[in-house]
Amino acid sequence: MIRRPETGQLFIDEVVEPGTGRMFHRPAGGGIEFGEKASRTLEREFLEEYGLAITVGRQLGALENHFTYAGQAGHEIVLVFDAQLAHPADYEPDRRTCLDQPNVTGVWRSPSEDAIPLYPDDLAGLLEADITTHVPADVP
Repeated sequence: MIRRPETGQLFIDEVVEPGTGRMFHRPAGGGIEFGEKASRTLEREFLEEYGLAITVGRQLGALENHFTYAGQAGHEIVLVFDAQLAHPADYEPDRRTCLDQPNVTGVWRSPSEDAIPLYPDDLAGLLEADITTHVPADVP
């Protein structure tokens, strides 16, 4: 997860579900391609989706998520990594257009915000546990 240095906000995908208009938040990232390391997936996905270079740190945990999206049942394993934007100026915009998904926008949000659901369900707890047990790395 990328945290904004001044506020601790998370950079996440804000998704509007086609057909229902339901809005929710999820970690920015994407699917791992065969033979690809998870950290490389994050680097590739951030470039493809937002044109952003990132530096991937340690893995914070893994979460299992069962969900329904666009009327279809889904099941995923979400690998959560600490990461930083490569360029300090990239932390400035409050919203970013996703380049390959028209129903997704990159936004900053507080991990404790509850007005819009954050999935997977245990993500906020995982991040809170990490904050209390680790000192955040310096941001360039």
